[in-house]
Amino acid sequence: MTTPVQDTQPRPTPGRIPRPWRLTYLGPQGTFTERALRTLPEADGSRLLPAATAARALELVHRGDADAAMLPVHNTVAGPVGDSVRALAESPAPGVLREVVLPVEFALLVRPGTPLAAIRTVSGHPHAGAQVGGWLAGRLPRARWLPAPSNAEAARRVRDGACDAAVAGDFTAAHYGLGVLVAGIQDTAGAATRFLLCARSGARVVPPVRQADRTSLVGRIAGPPDGLGALLDDLRRHPFLRAVSLHTVPDGRGGSVLFADCPGSAEQPETARAVGLLRLRLPALRSLGSYASAPCAPPPYERRLKTMHSETTTAGEAAPRDIARLRERIDDLDRSLIGTLKQRLETSREIQRIRTGGGGAPLDSGRELSVRGRYAEELGEGGAGLAEALLEMCRGRSPR
Repeated sequence: MTTPVQDTQPRPTPGRIPRPWRLTYLGPQGTFTERALRTLPEADGSRLLPAATAARALELVHRGDADAAMLPVHNTVAGPVGDSVRALAESPAPGVLREVVLPVEFALLVRPGTPLAAIRTVSGHPHAGAQVGGWLAGRLPRARWLPAPSNAEAARRVRDGACDAAVAGDFTAAHYGLGVLVAGIQDTAGAATRFLLCARSGARVVPPVRQADRTSLVGRIAGPPDGLGALLDDLRRHPFLRAVSLHTVPDGRGGSVLFADCPGSAEQPETARAVGLLRLRLPALRSLGSYASAPCAPPPYERRLKTMHSETTTAGEAAPRDIARLRERIDDLDRSLIGTLKQRLETSREIQRIRTGGGGAPLDSGRELSVRGRYAEELGEGGAGLAEALLEMCRGRSPR
């Protein structure tokens, strides 16, 4: 075995893997996950290994072919990243080392010379599709969506002629010889994705940046996510768990995977009490460890607002123009929201057709509880009211 070259830094802590590290990520090259990994100073001088799936990335870590893996786990608009959450539940004892939060904006990438009117197929990661659905419905209503394991893989498919356009970051285009046809196609401004750098439990690949202030758990639970509304609501009402974030995704076998975030380190009494209660109620949950949570950088739209404010304080006459621009932005957002709501309404009607066609009830009270809880968690006090209005619009509209 080759002895690593020593530098002028202090000797590594016993048990810590010396640099250069082998860091894997959800690839291929050009993903937001790679970009998140490259924000860490530890990535400099390390070997970066793309993996086709989250499960493959964790497999490389478990086998010792990589020291740590960067995975996307949650988006502020699209919710938990199912593939990553399932992979964390299935991988043997992973532990979280670091968290990165990255603002995300999407562009439509095409082969040079492709006009918008020629696009018949669009590919991207399902999470990207959820964040640009309104734009696609309004601008490319006839285009067929082709899900891909990653946005960079979608770009590669466009390069190879397998589809017409890809939804990805604008920085992805250069990796695959593509052009940015339209930038900023996301339906919601200021979205961000959370990424976790994971290693084998107990490994010390990178030094902690500061004291741990978040503890995460993951595990399988019985029943599909749509049927877990009552259970999750009961957990969220418990006085020890009111600050805990709970998210579920289908496990692909008729059950669910639960991902839980508890504020604080597992060494703190309040956090230890919450973790203990969760594992008592759901014994399959296992801890991913405690780590420092990453403060989210101001989203691009918020930064633009701050810049505009600083400019208008010295030039008051610019305020009406700024307000007009912001109102145009609101109009654009409203159009995207309306397009998305129409899609949701039609999807709800289709579910009702299927349920009533099989002799079932048109409504699922457990599912409605889950929807209310999700909206309340993400949007605060007014979220539950918004969810109720949305459910009322979709409720009882099966075809005559």
